[in-house]
Amino acid sequence: MDRRALLITGVTVVLAAAAAAAGLALGRDGDNSPRLAGRIAVVEGCGLRHMWPDGTDQRRLCLRDISAAVSLSRDGRTLAWDTKASSTFGILVADADAKNERGLQLPPGVNFEPSLSPDGNRLAFLHSPADDGRYDVWTTSTDTSLDVAEQVTAVRGVSFVAWSSAEHALAYVKGGSGETREGTIVLVRPDGDDERLLGRGGEPAWSPDGKHIAFVRGTDLWTAALDGSQQRLRVRNGRSPAWSRDGDQIAFLRAEKCGRPACKERVFVAFSDGSNPHAVGPGFPAGRSLLWLPDPNE
Repeated sequence: MDRRALLITGVTVVLAAAAAAAGLALGRDGDNSPRLAGRIAVVEGCGLRHMWPDGTDQRRLCLRDISAAVSLSRDGRTLAWDTKASSTFGILVADADAKNERGLQLPPGVNFEPSLSPDGNRLAFLHSPADDGRYDVWTTSTDTSLDVAEQVTAVRGVSFVAWSSAEHALAYVKGGSGETREGTIVLVRPDGDDERLLGRGGEPAWSPDGKHIAFVRGTDLWTAALDGSQQRLRVRNGRSPAWSRDGDQIAFLRAEKCGRPACKERVFVAFSDGSNPHAVGPGFPAGRSLLWLPDPNE
């Protein structure tokens, strides 16, 4: 399903200022690795509904004109999201508290599915000169004064892109199905060099250390090392995987059984080895995506 086509509506609730401000720092004593899981965030309503990993303390962070995809830089300082007003900007970036919002200089056409580099200085995204469903990976700077967008792939058939949380690399899906977005997962440097195939799957999500990728294959969640080895089935019946910021857990979405053609989805959390999957929080309309925001105590 093309997430750019999802129209998201809802009420506006402001994120607690303390959580937003404190969430900018990573680690302690000069260590840049988060030691806490963070807060699970679901694209919903006016932006993100986020909560603790047990589903409590639900809040909203509103993002102007949000369409479907949101990315947070690994350092916790920068947000990017695609917008419904693609003829205006297509993608907006802001500080982690959604302030200091700005648009980027992007190539003419359709631009969506943003994914930020670990330091938030660069952005990968999908682009097509026309809204024909045939996309390629591009990158650009998040410095709004620069017009430096560059094309990475030339396959005219990319459905997903994710910037590594630790490595100078991208993961993208080519040849994906319009329904599942499952195709071939490809790893490549942001300049397009050193392309290598990981295998069949969709929705790749990098582990915090950049050494493994979680992905969807069929209806299940798998993980693999970057050379394609250590492929393991982790969780049956799940999609939209997202690693916690400490790397110990993976959140994902699973459809509820409702006896109707379209059922709501629930957020589930499991340990990174797939054990102890359990539901948290409320149900959401199908087609949402997940990410983890910084814990205010980081």
